[in-house]
Amino acid sequence: MTHEYPHNPTFDSVSVSRVTSLGDVVGFTQRQREFLVTVIVHSGCFLERQYCTFTGTARGQNSREFVARLVARGFARAIEPGPVRRGRLYHVHHKPLYEAIGQPDNRNRRLQSIGRMVERVMILDAVLGDRRCWYFRRPLQTFPHPW
Repeated sequence: MTHEYPHNPTFDSVSVSRVTSLGDVVGFTQRQREFLVTVIVHSGCFLERQYCTFTGTARGQNSREFVARLVARGFARAIEPGPVRRGRLYHVHHKPLYEAIGQPDNRNRRLQSIGRMVERVMILDAVLGDRRCWYFRRPLQTFPHPW
């Protein structure tokens, strides 16, 4: 499954240039880099099932190796908010990854409370749920206040 990113250098949050710039730092496959850029830009944390949804693969050796490699290289940390092996979050915090895509001071890099991280995972679910709509592509429109 390939993901076509519309070309608009002004507004694209997940762009081809960001995906290719990440290639020099991490050495992952194209679709793994696309997923990492999506996570870095939109939430900073993810679940293994979200990686499987993005890549269109079943949960198994591929997804386990991907997250294990992220943790082993120090790119992400595993957070277990509940009982062991139930709802493990992965927080991507490695500063050179954020610097590679041009966002060294992105707020998603900081560790937050579990509640805030769950919100971020839900945001990533929304982004991954509708692949036709690329979020944060246009500047916010101003609407008149009702009062």
